[in-house]
Amino acid sequence: MYAYTKELRLNKADDFSSVFILRKTRYGQWLKIHYKANGLAHSRLGLIVSKKNHKRANKRNYIKRVIRELFRLEQPKWNGFDVIFRINKFFTPDDFVKVQEEFIKLTEKFLKPDSKGHTTDLNIELKKE
Repeated sequence: MYAYTKELRLNKADDFSSVFILRKTRYGQWLKIHYKANGLAHSRLGLIVSKKNHKRANKRNYIKRVIRELFRLEQPKWNGFDVIFRINKFFTPDDFVKVQEEFIKLTEKFLKPDSKGHTTDLNIELKKE
């Protein structure tokens, strides 16, 4: 399931508020995530990119496209979580690799366990060696 379909989105205000009420967060230089387990077989994504990050809508849309694409590629590896990404700092295409590394680091907690009960990912294993 590598598509980003409607069931993978957090659309309603109640969905967003239920994640914020739980108050579980992780943050980095560019991203802050709020999350909670959702009991579904798939994760769902919510995005918050304010005008404080960048005045121009096309720049904010770039940020949203990048986060949606990273979510689309990583989400099949995760357990069912509702995840809201709040952007702390504007990033450019030059910062993409750093943002991608931060995204993977912040979402390690969501990985599905393998047959031995370990949560492993090829990118994480390479960094540990």
